[in-house]
Amino acid sequence: MMKKLLCLSLLATGAMLYATADPLKPENWNKQFSTSGKALKIAHAEKENAVRFLASFPDSVKDRWLYPAITLSPEDRDADTLHFEIRAVQNPAGRGYKNTLVIFLDAKGKQLGGITFPAPQEEYSQVTLKLDGRLKFPLSDAASIRIGLNNRDAQEVAVFLRNIRFGKKAPAR
Repeated sequence: MMKKLLCLSLLATGAMLYATADPLKPENWNKQFSTSGKALKIAHAEKENAVRFLASFPDSVKDRWLYPAITLSPEDRDADTLHFEIRAVQNPAGRGYKNTLVIFLDAKGKQLGGITFPAPQEEYSQVTLKLDGRLKFPLSDAASIRIGLNNRDAQEVAVFLRNIRFGKKAPAR
């Protein structure tokens, strides 16, 4: 019922929103090739209504990255924007990030391209990425996305994502 109400209110504002497979469920995220760290722990952060990704990096790992993947729905592949909220916490704090990207993958896992977004802080920030004209491939070719970052040199990083959704402007009448 809530989804129908959301859809109706969005129609009134001239936009449609779609969501990937429920991004708050840890099992909907692909752990394979998602981090250069020892192990990736994915959990639902209930108090924040977010999903949390925790990666630890041994001293021997110099290229430290975290890019968990989630499958797109057919509706997502017709979108013109991607919206999400993100925050990240490093241990030790304040080490910074080299890259922050949304990476688009085809059904075989081949990287199609990516879009950068501002580095996350310890507090949530909203990210809206316009897809029209920024992608060098049809979004319909993408089967999944990875949202993540390259951690400079912190031993551990926790990334929190919430409100991940794709949007499409309603056609003009």
